[in-house]
Amino acid sequence: MSGGRQGSVATDPTGSVGSNRAIIGRDGRRYAFADHHCFACGSTNPIGMHLEIELGEGTSRTTWVPGRQYVGWEGKVHGGLLATLLDEVMAWAPSSYDAWAVTAEMQIRYRSPANPGEQLTATGRVTNRRRRIYEVHGEVRGADGRMVAEANGRFLGAAPTEKNQLKGRYAKPPAGDDG
Repeated sequence: MSGGRQGSVATDPTGSVGSNRAIIGRDGRRYAFADHHCFACGSTNPIGMHLEIELGEGTSRTTWVPGRQYVGWEGKVHGGLLATLLDEVMAWAPSSYDAWAVTAEMQIRYRSPANPGEQLTATGRVTNRRRRIYEVHGEVRGADGRMVAEANGRFLGAAPTEKNQLKGRYAKPPAGDDG
């Protein structure tokens, strides 16, 4: 990975920076993200995936058990939902660099089908970064460890003014934090 630790968020001794629900800021304070309607990670979308994503140093990880409502052809999980799972976990991987990243491009390779009711594990890892561009690799694995899908992509971090607006809109101190 290129680039220094400028703009990163703090980590606890385990290397965790939190999750998409609460993150440790550069100031050492914990911030909880306001409820939002994102299909993948939002908590207020009634038909959403409701992903909770664990964040580490340039990494992200989540598990998801797709229900029958996410089935595509022949009783397998729809590939578009696997793409959404990859897109989301990969977009969160740059979070330890204090980046609010969006997808610029992503290439996916499907390796094996996923079944409804099967626990899937998705991971994202920043492999390179230059200024506001993050190259990220993502994988989805089945309960038995087989590769279901993998992707590589480029993600664009928000400009400083846009990042401040996003923080103001979505971040809030967690309940009970008076500092």
